[in-house]
Amino acid sequence: MPLPLEDNFDDVLMKASTGLGIGKQALAERAGLSLRSVTQLLRGIVDVPSLRAVAPILGLHAEALVAMAQGRGTPAPIAFSCLRCYTSPFPVPGYAAMTVNSYLAWCAETRQAVAFDTGSNTEALQADLESWGLTLKALFLTHTHPDHVAACDELQARVDVPALYAPKHEPYPQSLEVRAGDEFHYGKLRVEARLTSGHSPGGLSYVLAGLERPVAVVGDALFCLSQGGARTQYARALKNNREQLLSLPVATVLCPGHGPMTTVQWEQAHNPFFPEFK
Repeated sequence: MPLPLEDNFDDVLMKASTGLGIGKQALAERAGLSLRSVTQLLRGIVDVPSLRAVAPILGLHAEALVAMAQGRGTPAPIAFSCLRCYTSPFPVPGYAAMTVNSYLAWCAETRQAVAFDTGSNTEALQADLESWGLTLKALFLTHTHPDHVAACDELQARVDVPALYAPKHEPYPQSLEVRAGDEFHYGKLRVEARLTSGHSPGGLSYVLAGLERPVAVVGDALFCLSQGGARTQYARALKNNREQLLSLPVATVLCPGHGPMTTVQWEQAHNPFFPEFK
């Protein structure tokens, strides 16, 4: 069953207004709406004319935002022979249904594997390593927020992990430093680190070559139809997503930390945060 979207249209509105520092009253005045109309939008009540009015104030693509609010489509499920997504629960106050994604990729010839984040449980990943005869060579962290590293110690205790890598600006205990531009090779699988900070101080995405399609494991930098919250680094988050992720070949599969996998092509066409691609 496909994962649900991480964000609804009201989450997109809140992330954009918060990132830009535009409060409800100011947004209502600039859009020519009542405060009640804006408040209802932020509560998830769909009002198409009001959505079209606030979108340009927030730098969002109006029709993409309307389509999202009306539930008009998500990308088709994506499956790989040498890439797996694991989804584990991570309930937080006010969001009991929250889940987090982690990933495993490997070279079909050498059976060398690499993991990306851990979520809250790695039992399925451990089982796959054994059943498919894979050797885990490294664990890469996209960023160090608790939901993404919750099972890191557990994985290291149960599986031989020769190398643990964390972003230079988000060190993790006993990890090796990764900088933007660093490359790693595991058989025919190549991993390149790209800086996609904004949601977190030093967040990295990892671009993978050597699978049947190009892949980018993006953590919370970008979600299907949305992006990670960036209260204090909103402009940086948008810039990094544009330059480091949405500039990749359109067939590139994006593997986010929450919600379903998507593609560069889909996000260029449908993500409200990036009107310049429409």
